[in-house]
Amino acid sequence: MTRFWAGALGAVLSLIGIADAQAFVVCGFHERPFIMRAIFWNSEFWVDMVANEAGKWNAVHPVVSVDRERRSTVPTGRDNLNVISWLSDASLQSAYGEAWGTSVGITLIWSDGECGRIVEADMIFNPSITLFTSQRQVPYSLGFQEIALHELGHALTLDHEETTPAVMTDGVAVSNVLYTQDKVGWFRSAQFRFSPQDKSDMGIFPLRAAGGAKRYATISPSTVAAGSTFTVRDISVENLSSGITFPNPQFRAFLVPISGAFITTLGTFNWASFCGFCSWGGNLTFSVPAGLTPGQYRFWIELSGSDNDLSNNVAQIGLVTVP
Repeated sequence: MTRFWAGALGAVLSLIGIADAQAFVVCGFHERPFIMRAIFWNSEFWVDMVANEAGKWNAVHPVVSVDRERRSTVPTGRDNLNVISWLSDASLQSAYGEAWGTSVGITLIWSDGECGRIVEADMIFNPSITLFTSQRQVPYSLGFQEIALHELGHALTLDHEETTPAVMTDGVAVSNVLYTQDKVGWFRSAQFRFSPQDKSDMGIFPLRAAGGAKRYATISPSTVAAGSTFTVRDISVENLSSGITFPNPQFRAFLVPISGAFITTLGTFNWASFCGFCSWGGNLTFSVPAGLTPGQYRFWIELSGSDNDLSNNVAQIGLVTVP
């Protein structure tokens, strides 16, 4: 993905361990609605997914829209068209002088001066990417929805972010959700010319950035006798608002059998308050209730209550086997 410029159960967790998110990278700005044109010549299936991912950025502040055009040729280069399309390696080299190599998406941007107004952006996808199934459980695989969400972030002025979990990472797959860096980055970029409205938003994520690396959450041990404990490592909680403090956010941990629907609640954890643009990452230990029916269970954590983005309110961590 490239951008070219032309605790314990029932615990109240303290603010210790919550840290301000690192600086995001923004270059350029938008000052009017930005219309992109998706060129397709067969099914609109992939275009629908791009439009859906654009809606996640627009939920922060609406700027980008995706029009559609069915045609057999793709307009390329500087032509005042913000093209979204799929090009083979040979076509990409012919049109832009770039080869795919290991890249899966490229966004080429023309701006009015260095880091000025974005005047054109062409978004090109590698047609070899075919994974589009929902990424619900870690470890994630890099799917088309995540690639599209990432490339749209480039078109909206965001560069790569590696210090914290972010869809704008150039590294490990993080699924097609927006993280604090992503949302606050676009919110503050939009403030250059618009008046975006900050929204209340808490999120739970099954990965953590620590020691310069991103680590997927794990369950240890994953086979747990009824009445015994297990530890969930490397989960993250984020307040994705730029400046709104979230009062008393509470999360519930529970098990769901893979062949059933009943829920076994393991406990809750919460903070008295959670500052805007802040995050927490760490480990939590839970007990499997005595007498729980043997079997395999999916382990989930979800936000109790509601906020303005349901997409990040629940995380599936992995499987727990009760012998």
